[in-house]
Amino acid sequence: MTRPAKITPDPIINAVVELRFNSSVPEDAVLGMLFAQIKSKYNKFQKLPVADFPKEVRMNDQALQFNPYYQCEAGAYRLNVGPKVISLAISKDYPGWKEHYFPEVKSVLSHLDQAGIVDNFIRIGVRYIDFFENNIFDNINLSISLKEHPLDALQQTFNAIFKNKNEGFLTRVQVVNNITAMSDGLKKNGSIIDTDTYIENKQGFEFSGIENIINSCHELSVDFFFDLLKKEFIDTLNPEYENDQ
Repeated sequence: MTRPAKITPDPIINAVVELRFNSSVPEDAVLGMLFAQIKSKYNKFQKLPVADFPKEVRMNDQALQFNPYYQCEAGAYRLNVGPKVISLAISKDYPGWKEHYFPEVKSVLSHLDQAGIVDNFIRIGVRYIDFFENNIFDNINLSISLKEHPLDALQQTFNAIFKNKNEGFLTRVQVVNNITAMSDGLKKNGSIIDTDTYIENKQGFEFSGIENIINSCHELSVDFFFDLLKKEFIDTLNPEYENDQ
């Protein structure tokens, strides 16, 4: 199925490009070395709560090892930095991948390379959270049944990890209905589709090729999202295709 280039209104309420890495730089120096490169735009970092945890706790707890310690907002973007992770997020007025978001990701990557804090990358991921005000289970190519009958539950949650057509790439998907989420600055009840497309390598990825890997994560994520939606539902979302006149 040909996927739309755009749907309206845009359901994206959060997007994150996350890079986890190995570094031989002392953790206390990571932010300072990166800050020297990005301070013209990202210049007001705030400490996050995890940064105040004892170092022994942070380093020995697997759940905390890749948490960011500092955050800076610049316009619609939110840059998160930790000793082993950096992510660039956007949670309002998604500007589009090709035109704005990906160029900003590449700019951050360039500064990260110049900072010299990364030995290699061990996980690269692109995550999107889309919000719909209806029961999304009625409009996706997925059903949950009980004794061969559609599941009639107050709330349904589906979690799974899928292999993608590109070898090594995985997509973790979560679909939840009857949930409250922030959309357009307001709390609304509806459904979310949460996709995280990523690739991991314990030996590490070098800087060369990282941009292509990130873009592949994005493309696979978008393909997965539209494959999940029923065609008749997509037709109600004012789809625009690249070959539209």
